[in-house]
Amino acid sequence: MKKVMLFALLGIFLSVPALAQDKLLVIYLYHKNSPYLEKINNKIMKNKYLAKRIKKSFDFRKIQLDTPEGKNFAKRFNISQKEGVYFIDPSSGKILYSLTDLSQPCRCANLINYFSRNLHKKGIDPDRYLHMAEKIGAYTKKVEKDYLF
Repeated sequence: MKKVMLFALLGIFLSVPALAQDKLLVIYLYHKNSPYLEKINNKIMKNKYLAKRIKKSFDFRKIQLDTPEGKNFAKRFNISQKEGVYFIDPSSGKILYSLTDLSQPCRCANLINYFSRNLHKKGIDPDRYLHMAEKIGAYTKKVEKDYLF
């Protein structure tokens, strides 16, 4: 009985890091006096639904560009010193999508839905998804379902 419990606990402890690695890395790089910082915080981070989805699906990091940490991340993932939201596959280090036009936080919200639902693994193009989401007005007006598929 003790061996069974030991193997069960060992299996749980070994599977936890594997689950953590499945989360996409999302980096929000911003400048200190960015006009978009407050918009992103209000429209994305304070949205109860999106905040829950971000916490569950992503390893989310908000990093200021002017700091050594920001410069290291930009250099590590070969990102230009441009403000934006970057969705990165942590296993390969490949940038899956970068959103540098932050004037429309709804695009970021739609990308959060897209990547949290793993639609990139199902062969659905992110630009097509964004076009369809913007067509129905997802996150720009109150709709019953702010996501597609």
